[in-house]
Amino acid sequence: MDFSLSEERKMLQETVARFFESNYPNINKRNENVNLPEGFCKNFWKESAELGIISALVLPKFGGLGGDGDDISIIFELIGKSLCVEPFLASGVLSSTILSSVSNPNLDLINQIVEGKLLIAFAHTEMNNRYEDSFIENSASLKDNKWCLNGTKSFVINGDTANKVIVSARIDGDVNDKAGIGLFLVDNDQIKNRSYNTVDGYRASELIFDTTKAELIARDNEALSCIIKANSAGALALSAEALGIMETCFNLTLDYLKTRNQFGKSIGSFQSIQHRMVDMMLEIEQVKSAVMLASSTYRSDEKTRDKNISAAKNLVGRVGKLVAEETIQLHGGIAMTWEYSASHYAKRLIMIDHLMGDSDYHRDRFKLLSASNL
Repeated sequence: MDFSLSEERKMLQETVARFFESNYPNINKRNENVNLPEGFCKNFWKESAELGIISALVLPKFGGLGGDGDDISIIFELIGKSLCVEPFLASGVLSSTILSSVSNPNLDLINQIVEGKLLIAFAHTEMNNRYEDSFIENSASLKDNKWCLNGTKSFVINGDTANKVIVSARIDGDVNDKAGIGLFLVDNDQIKNRSYNTVDGYRASELIFDTTKAELIARDNEALSCIIKANSAGALALSAEALGIMETCFNLTLDYLKTRNQFGKSIGSFQSIQHRMVDMMLEIEQVKSAVMLASSTYRSDEKTRDKNISAAKNLVGRVGKLVAEETIQLHGGIAMTWEYSASHYAKRLIMIDHLMGDSDYHRDRFKLLSASNL
């Protein structure tokens, strides 16, 4: 299998890399964006749309310029290297995937996302849900021929700044039933929102619905299929982001070991340190291979797609912890300081394991999907 990038994707990679490097030149600039009222830079988001970065996450038939696994991985690996905090995941991947996967796609909303004019968040996580696609306690019911939602959604990424929110809710059945699920579009100003900062510099919200009016966009098997597809796309994007972070952590650590002197020589010259760096490099290479495979099969059948993405996300969780720990330990105390970038990369790397399914969840999911082929 040929994993080399096409000329068009090489151009995309080079263009996005230059753009991110100029707008995220150092960790101080990133922290400035984090502290803005929205938690990210609106001008950067607008320029990303003008440059076609958001549209590269969406299929051409829905107004985009890409939308394949390789496109997602290229952009998110560079997001990882820059620690970019703009809502590429929430709006550019999760919401656009759902809106383009329903039987009657809303092209106007998708185009507004691509143009950077509209932000949409995806609210699926609940307090008692451990990453399951079909576990939903929030309820949806008809009142005066209009859909109303009740319940609470937890840890909604960019839930405070989105114009609209796509919400999963249960129309009927038990909380674990695969049937009876609905997806709804809600104006954010109709939702009670409790936002907070996360440890890695992002923003998340708890959304409370109290007979909140909503528009039904999908239900039953179609709704569940959209949720699975969005969560898989998000897991792929996060895996690629983690790869970019790991590569950056490795390079930061290598540079530090070359310049930090102890006992009259650089500490990178000690054999025990070299062995730890080699071990870290080999683990990162395995992650790179897993992400490449998941990206190349993203448009395959659902089972192959989800199995390879789970394999990558499981490996990302396990290796991510190793890389974060080794980066801090090999640097020493400086890696724990706010002013040094390694601490921010390590925090984001650990957080990624807990988004869209942790390593344990994806290990079990991979086993289940693999067993179904026997």
